[in-house]
Amino acid sequence: MKRHKHVVASAACALAITLTAGACAASDDAVSGEGSAKAAANDGAAVDGGTLKIGLDRPFAKLDPADGVLTSMPMMILANALFDPLMVNGDNGAVQPYLAKSFTPNADATGWTLDLREGVTFSDGKPLDGQAVVDHVTRLAKPESKCSCAADAAAIGAMAVNSPTSVTFTLKAPNAAFPSLFTRSLGYVSEPPAGDAPAVGSGPYTVESVQPGVSVTLTRNPAYWGTKGHADKLVYRVLPDSDSRYQSLRSGDADLIWTETPAQYKQAAGDGLRAATGPGSTSTAVINTKAAPFDDPRVRRALQYAIDREAVEKVVHLGRGKVSDGPIGSTSPYRGTAAPEYPARDVAKARELLAEAGHPDLSFEYLVDNRPEGQQRATVLQQMLAEAGVKVTVKPMDSASLGTAMFQRKFQVMDFVTSMFGDTDTALAALYLPDSPFNFSGWNSPEAARAIAAGRASLDQAQRARSYQEAARSVVADAPMLFLTENPVGFLATPRVAGLPDVSRRTVVNVSPAPLWVKK
Repeated sequence: MKRHKHVVASAACALAITLTAGACAASDDAVSGEGSAKAAANDGAAVDGGTLKIGLDRPFAKLDPADGVLTSMPMMILANALFDPLMVNGDNGAVQPYLAKSFTPNADATGWTLDLREGVTFSDGKPLDGQAVVDHVTRLAKPESKCSCAADAAAIGAMAVNSPTSVTFTLKAPNAAFPSLFTRSLGYVSEPPAGDAPAVGSGPYTVESVQPGVSVTLTRNPAYWGTKGHADKLVYRVLPDSDSRYQSLRSGDADLIWTETPAQYKQAAGDGLRAATGPGSTSTAVINTKAAPFDDPRVRRALQYAIDREAVEKVVHLGRGKVSDGPIGSTSPYRGTAAPEYPARDVAKARELLAEAGHPDLSFEYLVDNRPEGQQRATVLQQMLAEAGVKVTVKPMDSASLGTAMFQRKFQVMDFVTSMFGDTDTALAALYLPDSPFNFSGWNSPEAARAIAAGRASLDQAQRARSYQEAARSVVADAPMLFLTENPVGFLATPRVAGLPDVSRRTVVNVSPAPLWVKK
């Protein structure tokens, strides 16, 4: 599923980019976070050389942006080494240019013109120009690419190369948030991997050796167009077990790791480790609205009333997060002044709704992955729902099986932790429009669909916010998804790693290894 960074020179420029993705320039620490320069200053002068050892939380099949694993938020520290994105997610969900100089709409948001930086080349020396962008999008749109981004590419009716640095996209329907589709797979412009070139991008590093699913070693790209990476080499190892990954950091076998485990963040300070985290994750439960009895909104709303979100946050996330109250996150620019009226816990109301729906003794299976925090969250929900007379059987599954069940909609209720809500435009359209492949709940609300479409068609941010808020109210009221908590996620590092960015305001925690260095 679907996660970058650039800093604008002023608040006015940031507002312009948020509204139109216009022609404001961004600083070169885009995929590192606004605090990179400050962090670097606190660490002293940057030092070139050495090897940075990074622990990855999941295996990868190939070094290709078509692979959604590579462009997932925890893995983008690898993707950013090999590929530069056209657009990046900034603070509070703003989308800003990186390899793009600008991304400008026509009057009704059905046409967008992309202007590229000049002089950018792939690691094999070929130009990253307008034709390369068109070729990349065309490749990933094909079914054989197996890219989840094909659904995004399908929104494009036509592409035209205007000049070596300019491409025009004509859309099938208005989309004021079109540039946000280029922050991940579609935006990581690359050549197809082949033979001795397992990854050909424009990033600061190139591949020295790779064992898919196990490890990859990268070396500095001598022909990189931008600021060179500090480390001579980057060595990535796949360490899927969160405890083992943390211990590798403590022992010095790794310098930097991704973690979403609350207890590790708490322990890190005592172990002398450094952290770079942001509010990049939302914990929810997806309900299959196509399967009885969950096709009855009264049953779904009963589950809302039975859950104490504050207690879930304290038990699972140890007070480091906050409760979630709907699909527009607490830091979204579309938030508005009034939060959705998410139901507070009321066990009596839950029982009343279940009785009214004819299911006073409701029971169901709750699917969850094997991570400790997921298991803990499922147990807490199981206990809460039992107080409302609901029997929950928790069924742990490996990630691959859970993903299959999700996409094939072979579940009743399932744990769903995602970074998608870091980009409100994308999340609303992907999760709640009836024809979206990511509408896992199967929910179909004509009212919400009209509101989402109206928001996507408006280049006026205030109007878009009002439309999205209307859609969010429908989501909360009809409860195809139970919102639980907003959670901090990110990286832990040993004291020898310098240049760690400030990503505390990033709803998409996306770090590049290039600005990091190893202290001597």
